[in-house]
Amino acid sequence: MFIEYFLRGDYLKDISNWGFYGYGVDSTLEKIELLAPERMPNESEGHRRYILKYPRVFEVGVSWEDITELIASQIGKLLKLKMMDVEIVQRDSRRGALLKNFVPYRGQFLEGGSILSEFEEYESTKLLELKNEHLINAGFDIIERLEYWQIIKKEFIAMNFFDILIGNQDRHPFNWMMLYNEDSNKSFSPIYDNGASLGFRFDDNQLNTYISNETQLHRYIRNTKVKVGLFEYKQVKAKDLINVLKNRYIDESELIIAQIENFNIVRYEEYINRNVYLSEKQKEWLKLIISIRRQYILKWYEGEEKI
Repeated sequence: MFIEYFLRGDYLKDISNWGFYGYGVDSTLEKIELLAPERMPNESEGHRRYILKYPRVFEVGVSWEDITELIASQIGKLLKLKMMDVEIVQRDSRRGALLKNFVPYRGQFLEGGSILSEFEEYESTKLLELKNEHLINAGFDIIERLEYWQIIKKEFIAMNFFDILIGNQDRHPFNWMMLYNEDSNKSFSPIYDNGASLGFRFDDNQLNTYISNETQLHRYIRNTKVKVGLFEYKQVKAKDLINVLKNRYIDESELIIAQIENFNIVRYEEYINRNVYLSEKQKEWLKLIISIRRQYILKWYEGEEKI
């Protein structure tokens, strides 16, 4: 009963009085930009800036995309990755994911898609005709030409392993950024826009189908595809991406693989168990899918086909 009341909004933090100052950039999700009513102690004016992202509404099926955004953020933090802060709130009786704006207050940002589009061959027919590992390698051939590739390489590789772990379907190149600070220093953005993951479109009946059918569940995981942060309209098999990464970026891959191997599954499951936003079936699913995906990543990295 408590969960039902909470999801109705009775116990959600209400930010209806926060100031509206704009609509979010183009996105498949409805976004608005907000100002918190007061600065947090010892923080600059810029830290009042937030983004509220509402889950998509589909004509058929469900979406708990705001909640998977929250869960994904916690998974990333357990892996010691730089993640966007996420909180579930309500505004005018609508539930959504509140995201703390990480763009430097007096700095600038540039999305990955805009960066890569500067290379003529990035959108060439020849590139788009490639498949599998050939496509992945061609994409990395291009991004390696960035003058600051060495600055972002470790985080970019880690982001891709993270996306495989959560089954992120939407890491296109406009879902990462370069941040330009006032002092001219460049940095890779925190990992954001992770909601299209973790079975966000599955209702409890669909979740139960996978939970109760081991063969179907393993087939679902083996068929995982991702966009690598490089391709807007093309996906590649997760296993192929791991093979490219471990051969092309051995040092960076070893670092994130060690973090995945040491992932605190007990702490993660405790977090899921006490999460009041989730149904019991969603909790069961989230514990199972991360546990098994993690095993697949480690096996694929060692060159083995199945767990």
